[in-house]
Amino acid sequence: MSFFKKFKNKKVAIAVGVILLASLSVGITYINKNSNSSLAEENYVETYTIADNEKIFINGVILPTKSKDFTLPSEDEISKLNVTNGKIVKEGDLLFTVKNEDVLNEIDLLKAQITELKNASTENDPLIESEINKLEAQVSALNKKAYINTTAPFAGKVYFNDNGMDSQYSSTITLQSTTFYMKGQTSEEDLSKLQIDDPVSVTVLSTNKKVSGRISSISDRPSTSQSDNISNSSLSYYDINVSFENQEDLVNGFHVQACIEITDNLCKVPTTSILKDENDKPYVFESFDGILKKQIVEIQSQNDEFTVIKGGLDKKDIIVRYPSEEMSEGDLITVDNLEANTEGAQSE
Repeated sequence: MSFFKKFKNKKVAIAVGVILLASLSVGITYINKNSNSSLAEENYVETYTIADNEKIFINGVILPTKSKDFTLPSEDEISKLNVTNGKIVKEGDLLFTVKNEDVLNEIDLLKAQITELKNASTENDPLIESEINKLEAQVSALNKKAYINTTAPFAGKVYFNDNGMDSQYSSTITLQSTTFYMKGQTSEEDLSKLQIDDPVSVTVLSTNKKVSGRISSISDRPSTSQSDNISNSSLSYYDINVSFENQEDLVNGFHVQACIEITDNLCKVPTTSILKDENDKPYVFESFDGILKKQIVEIQSQNDEFTVIKGGLDKKDIIVRYPSEEMSEGDLITVDNLEANTEGAQSE
């Protein structure tokens, strides 16, 4: 065989070898890929993240903590007005003085009688002197009713409520405190979840300012009644008042939204996640970065869909939604395939 034929045959053999090696590499890669895919599918475990504390949102408005209207009777007349519109007053400050014309007229009549008796009396007439003393006592008592001072029952700001600003006096006056609270409403569904002194985070909607507060009062009477139509799904609503810890930048009439976080030790999990050991004690498998731990739990209530746990778990814990009998403590599951699922966590 010539040198050239030997060289040609050698090149063919090398080419065939390279092709066979490449095919073998592709086959091994395909097998490994399928093997890894099957392993991932076998290790796939659906998990459930326990919902965090429930939050209740209440819409409301900022109002003065105290407010009082002063209406002047039509038969009376203001003798002296000590305040102007917008004036800040202290508790006990004089707002206005009202005089009673009927009382003043009665005083004038009594004084005229006293004058007549004095002119008609003789010296040392005990009967006339006694009558004069009685009339003067009546005048003294009526003088206390003739002019009545109205003072501020609390510190605040004075407002005139009509268009009487152009006249000398206003027919009605309102005194409002310069401290504020939030008035809102909650539905009958959430009423039992709220308690006096619960902490509240309030957002002023127009400015996005956050203010801390606490529930100061909860009404036990509905402010809006449920519809008389039983088939109607409307709810009753109850007044909720919130006191603010800081009065800075609060404005009367601004709309706000309060958020109350309901803190409790109860956790709701899918009933499918509950297993029982040889001693009939309920437990779940909790995941710690893909490592399973058997966790004994204490059940408060249970239905076909959810189980309420009162001991053994915390909010945001991750548990296996559908555990199998083959699982055991310490098993590894693929972390990349964990799916935290809180579906239905807020429903009851």
